[in-house]
Amino acid sequence: MKKLYAFDLVILGYLTVLSAIVVAARPEGTAIYLGYHALVVLMIFMLSYAHRRFGGRFWTFCRHWYVILVVLAAFRELHYLVPAVHPFDDGRFDRVLASLDRRWFGDIDGALLSAAAAAPLAVDLLHLCYWFYFASMLIAGGVLYARERWESLREYVTVLMAGFYLSYLGYLLVPAIGPHHFYPERPPALDGWAVGRHTHAALMTLEWRMPDAFPSGHALMSMLVICLAWRYDRWTFRAVAGPALGCVIATVALRYHYLVDVLASAALLPVALWGGTVLHRWWERPCGNSQLPTPNSQ
Repeated sequence: MKKLYAFDLVILGYLTVLSAIVVAARPEGTAIYLGYHALVVLMIFMLSYAHRRFGGRFWTFCRHWYVILVVLAAFRELHYLVPAVHPFDDGRFDRVLASLDRRWFGDIDGALLSAAAAAPLAVDLLHLCYWFYFASMLIAGGVLYARERWESLREYVTVLMAGFYLSYLGYLLVPAIGPHHFYPERPPALDGWAVGRHTHAALMTLEWRMPDAFPSGHALMSMLVICLAWRYDRWTFRAVAGPALGCVIATVALRYHYLVDVLASAALLPVALWGGTVLHRWWERPCGNSQLPTPNSQ
């Protein structure tokens, strides 16, 4: 087991929880869900073995970056699994979140739409920041990988995986689809000047109709990247902090999330940051495995 890394444990823990939910709920396709989980577990152990056995640049790359495929597959799995175990077609979760926004913050939706109508170029910029969510994690991790800061990279991945899976479990617990699906029409002001309409259409094509509003994964992961970039590399922090902060703002300003979704993400931020860091350092220090083989070491 010590030959696994802490981010492997996060993935295995999430799959264990999800498998328990599948077994308890017995949705249609139960065997497919459990079979997929078993394949991911097998892949993790095979990659761990191959990396130890063969080393080299290829296996070093696969060992660190396989998490991208796992996270994307887990997100798509929720599209099918959540409706089967926690139906949300009646919109009750969105009504609750929208009412909390109105009760706590007033007509924030109307205020943001008025601001968007007055500044279409700013809306386009926020759309680009919203998409930067994907790039920010790769940039910060890529810098650590390129500099062969293996232990920092593993800690970084562990924290991010904790953030991803906390948000995914939130989607299961509170399956809200978000204002962009819940409200009947998309206001033209959110199309921006030249970019917004197209980036929104691309996002809807990729995302489908997902219960991924609460908490805001975009906000949580962007905040984690800002914190971790500050921890590991100030140059990276200066490069990603502005667009990542813009992504947090865009989640509400572009009507992809309720403001309470972002507040929930802020509440989960220290849990993922502290929990992932502690898990990584607890798991690695006793085993004397603080450095991975470099790509040329074998």
